[in-house]
Amino acid sequence: MTNDVIYKVLWVDDQALENCEITSLYVGFQGTADKYNIELVPFENWEEAEYSLKKNFEEYSAIILDANCKIHKDDTEKEEFITAVLPSLTNIFGEKRRVLPWYILSAGTMSNFGNVVNGARYQHSKHEEDWGDMLYLKDTTDCEAAPEKLLENITRIAKDMAMNVVLYRHHDTFCYMGEGRLIDVRARKLMLRMLSALYYPEENIGFEYKGNPLRQVLEYLFWSALEHGLLPEECIEEENGKRRIVVQLASLFMAGGNVKFRKREDDSSKVNVTIRWGKAPSKQGRDDGDAIFPSEIAEIVNNIRKFTNEDSHTSEDEPWFIDEERKDIFFGYVLQMCHVIRWYGKYIKKHSDYDENINMINLV
Repeated sequence: MTNDVIYKVLWVDDQALENCEITSLYVGFQGTADKYNIELVPFENWEEAEYSLKKNFEEYSAIILDANCKIHKDDTEKEEFITAVLPSLTNIFGEKRRVLPWYILSAGTMSNFGNVVNGARYQHSKHEEDWGDMLYLKDTTDCEAAPEKLLENITRIAKDMAMNVVLYRHHDTFCYMGEGRLIDVRARKLMLRMLSALYYPEENIGFEYKGNPLRQVLEYLFWSALEHGLLPEECIEEENGKRRIVVQLASLFMAGGNVKFRKREDDSSKVNVTIRWGKAPSKQGRDDGDAIFPSEIAEIVNNIRKFTNEDSHTSEDEPWFIDEERKDIFFGYVLQMCHVIRWYGKYIKKHSDYDENINMINLV
């Protein structure tokens, strides 16, 4: 498993993406970007790029802008593109309380190109000592203005950015979270934000969450367990038309405990049942029964469950702040959550067959 961090870069250029299809320009530039561990995320207009930037701000390491591009989806190319985008960038940076390095990559053929560049350079100049030059040309033999120099600058800056340092230090945790991976991408964003606040508190002052983030990550892990046949449907309940994990039952079940349930209303027998994972202990008090979580993981999960607020679920929108008096305990559990996620990821690699897993859920 590689521990190289991939740096995501938002790239706005209607020649890189056309009618939602990548172009030869994108393919060629991405081929070069691969050498620098950079993933280019293309957009053909600022409207859609801005939405992604606001929603996934913590995911991006830099921004590349064309000088002559579409502002809105149904627009034509606008020579005033940069002039319109920079105020929006300033507002986003203010809201997020962080600044991302941004650059212009252009063919430089528009009629007022010089004026546009000069106007943008004023805003860029305050960061130029750290970020490097602002302007790069798509077709040039000048090494200092070539796209490769741009990619070098982005990598140089990105590797020292807080979130990328976190991703590097905890690569063996984040490899299990994200789009198309074992645990939901929303858990990845929460863990990245919490660990960034741990390592770089000066850059993460006053951060608030929607619901307790630790409990949310734990719930996302249990949703993953359900998808892999490691949890019974009885650990889910419906409330106001929304399905949610019953964390207490889920943690008990995966720890090898007997979990009692009422029969569903449509079952005429209405008899309570008990289910468990695998075989029960041979004698009461013995520790030879089956369980998904070993005792160490079970204890950590149960402690996290008890530490987090009972009313903080993934569906809640109430603001939640890190309690200053208990922040050391909070961040201690964040690091323990990393341990749980790593253990869980390795477990799934060895127990990936859904049918085999679901057959281990037995009535007692």
